[in-house]
Amino acid sequence: MSALTYYSAIYNILPSKNIASKICFPGYTCDLLPQEIGLHELADLVASMQKICFKDDNKNNENTNRIYNMFMDTNKRTVAVAMSLMYDANTTDYTDFVDGGSATVQMVKEDSFEHKQPWLNEVCRSKRMQGNKSPLPIIMDMIDKYITEKLSKRYKKINGLYLYVEKKPDHGDPAHLLRYYPDYGFKEFLLGNEIDEEYYYMKKCYGKDLSPLRKTKAKSTGISKKHKTNSTVKKVRSI
Repeated sequence: MSALTYYSAIYNILPSKNIASKICFPGYTCDLLPQEIGLHELADLVASMQKICFKDDNKNNENTNRIYNMFMDTNKRTVAVAMSLMYDANTTDYTDFVDGGSATVQMVKEDSFEHKQPWLNEVCRSKRMQGNKSPLPIIMDMIDKYITEKLSKRYKKINGLYLYVEKKPDHGDPAHLLRYYPDYGFKEFLLGNEIDEEYYYMKKCYGKDLSPLRKTKAKSTGISKKHKTNSTVKKVRSI
């Protein structure tokens, strides 16, 4: 490599094989990233990024274990991790990145949904150098392509991409993400018949929107960080 370059790909999560397999997209360099990566190794890589974006010190590998368990959960299934990592010239070790971004896509069926839908989670900008362009536009574009070109062939009833926006985050500007995500096509909507006390919800439509969900007129002051992936609330983070 002769200059700083982002290497970008989607990793398809295969819990039965305990690996993730790389999917590359036209227009994005991906050759430095491994073709396959073990799920423990991928969880550790994502956790290392979250030390910066979420200030999570990963004490006793708690965050690595959380992410790995999320990968292995076949009920609330994490189907993919999007990764875009920047490297110095002549770097050959894909873990030795100087800047990066990541996010996960999880298939979840909410109570008011007829079918499972993809949810955007764990959105992270691991900024290690000043002055670089954010890799998150690459992340968002690859996820759109992955859902519309790959995932929708497996899940025929996908009608969009969803995310949670927490109303009372532990850190960060609550209004930031609800101003940020509309730049990527997301709009706020009301999930169910009552306003949720913990979360706002956002959706990006793919094609014709056939969902019965109503848009909310409530004021937006949230930040995406948690996700109800089990009977209890599990942390799911965002920038």
